[in-house]
Amino acid sequence: MTAVAAVAVLGGGLAINAWINRGPETKVYEGPVAGYPLLVGSDGRTLTLSIGWGCEKRPELVVRESADAVKVSLRHTVAPGFCDPGGYGQITTHLNKPLGTRAMHDATGKPAVHFDERDLRRPAFLPENYYPYPAGRMAQVPGLAPLPTDTPAWAIGYTLGTEPDVHGSLIISQIRRSSTPPDGRAATVKGHPATITQDGNGSPRSLTWSDGTYTFVVTTGAPPRLSDEELIRVAESLG
Repeated sequence: MTAVAAVAVLGGGLAINAWINRGPETKVYEGPVAGYPLLVGSDGRTLTLSIGWGCEKRPELVVRESADAVKVSLRHTVAPGFCDPGGYGQITTHLNKPLGTRAMHDATGKPAVHFDERDLRRPAFLPENYYPYPAGRMAQVPGLAPLPTDTPAWAIGYTLGTEPDVHGSLIISQIRRSSTPPDGRAATVKGHPATITQDGNGSPRSLTWSDGTYTFVVTTGAPPRLSDEELIRVAESLG
């Protein structure tokens, strides 16, 4: 299942927090969802956005529907006084009826780029003691580049252990774009050429490949990191 160089899913940036005076009145305004990964659930009604924010309350997703279109925007609420800490996570709202063939646009009138959960591949194999990220959390691994937001993309995450006793992460990113795997150790996933990369001892290890339609990246955070063999086994089990 965003995004901030340190966020995998993720996409969209975590706003810079600063202790600044924000004025004497609460400000509420709506802005575009462009720049953040957006998911349309398999029910066609659930919309989920991966987002980071600062100096405001947790933003809200707002939708306005008609017979042939859906407009989705972000509602920001900035309270008076000093900056609150902000945060990052996944925010969700629901349409009155499934999106279907209706066009979806953001607050600027441009198409709202989104990933369809029905196309999301999930692993049949997970190493022992790996569990899905808690609901509302953004799947993240420090050092992993954010998801692109100009094409449908999404990431799902798993943790080694459960909070508060978490020891590592596994992130699976899926991008609707064919690409050539980066330089690295050669591997094969379902007959497709793949590479395994890791830059330095403190960085994540990633397995990247493309099936001609999607580019997949399976990344292990550290420590401990999954072995090359475990990464390949997770990748081979996606379906």
